[in-house]
Amino acid sequence: MWKPRHLPLALLTLLAAACGREPETAAVEDALAEAPDPAFAAAEAAERDALASCGAVTAEGYCGVRFGMTPDAAAAAFPVKLENYDIAPPATVDPMRCFELFAAEPVTGVSLLVEGGSVRRIDFITATARTADGLGVGAAAAAIRAKFGAAITETPNVFEPEITDLGVTQGETKFVFEMENDVVRSWRVGLAPAIDYPAHCG
Repeated sequence: MWKPRHLPLALLTLLAAACGREPETAAVEDALAEAPDPAFAAAEAAERDALASCGAVTAEGYCGVRFGMTPDAAAAAFPVKLENYDIAPPATVDPMRCFELFAAEPVTGVSLLVEGGSVRRIDFITATARTADGLGVGAAAAAIRAKFGAAITETPNVFEPEITDLGVTQGETKFVFEMENDVVRSWRVGLAPAIDYPAHCG
């Protein structure tokens, strides 16, 4: 495929000037657009390493965390620290409340929803965690439809009607893939009713 960077520098300069950009500015902008972000790549690699032993996301859970586990058991099983951002004093906290535990760095895209004293749902915005079939962030709608066919339920997202939620139930567990332009942008797996909360615990 033809790319401008294959042209001689002099010709690039002329093209940049013709497009109304200063040659120096154009060269810098083009270089930045093509160069990968080293910090982002390093963060992705660190997250993959931290979750390397986890295996696939299943209807039972992920990375040692099983639905129905207590928060303490989940924290002991997960390979990185799970953080709770509750600000209420411990003495006033209802142990049956709904709250979330967020994986600490280098994992930045996994969270657990706890309700009634047990893990009920896991959310993903990282591309690292995937099902055994390779479904996860970045997967195409066609791949999900090919895998599950008529078992899929399709509903508009509560807060963003342009986003479509593709749901698949396996036993007591449900998978929900949020589709943006026919690509998974985030997804979750868990048990009712928590799996269907549109705003997590909100």
